[in-house]
Amino acid sequence: MNPMGIIGRWFWLAFIAITLLGSAYCYATTRTLVREKPELEKGYRALIRGYAIWGNIPWVVMGFGIVIGKVPSMFHFFRPRDGNPYVIAFFVTVIVLWILGTYWLIFRGGAKMIATHPGFLNVDIKNPALIILIWFACLAGGTIAVITMFTVDIPVPN
Repeated sequence: MNPMGIIGRWFWLAFIAITLLGSAYCYATTRTLVREKPELEKGYRALIRGYAIWGNIPWVVMGFGIVIGKVPSMFHFFRPRDGNPYVIAFFVTVIVLWILGTYWLIFRGGAKMIATHPGFLNVDIKNPALIILIWFACLAGGTIAVITMFTVDIPVPN
């Protein structure tokens, strides 16, 4: 198998590894903060666990489609316009996570939780409104990327 084939078939595992490494990094960097303020430990644990679990759902969906042979490679996820149901499932998963994340940040106190737990994801923003603003800026970028993938004829490498 050529290198592009290997990357296309298994790179979703790298996304999972990166998410888990990010979770481990958050855990390591917040240990000092927990020693200083033990009352924050439960919140950090919930944030890190949530990041590790929810952050990997799209990559598991991607990997499932590739491993069972319904999507030839990761590169086909840049072409949802082709209508592959496994690729569409990936995008539905991402959009549902965006909706749930927005709901959690605004209505379930997520922005306040992040603001009161400095250092999570290397962020130390004390203003929940600013966290929400950054979230919406990221959503705007993600939405533009999704619209682009659905509308532009992106070539898939062989």
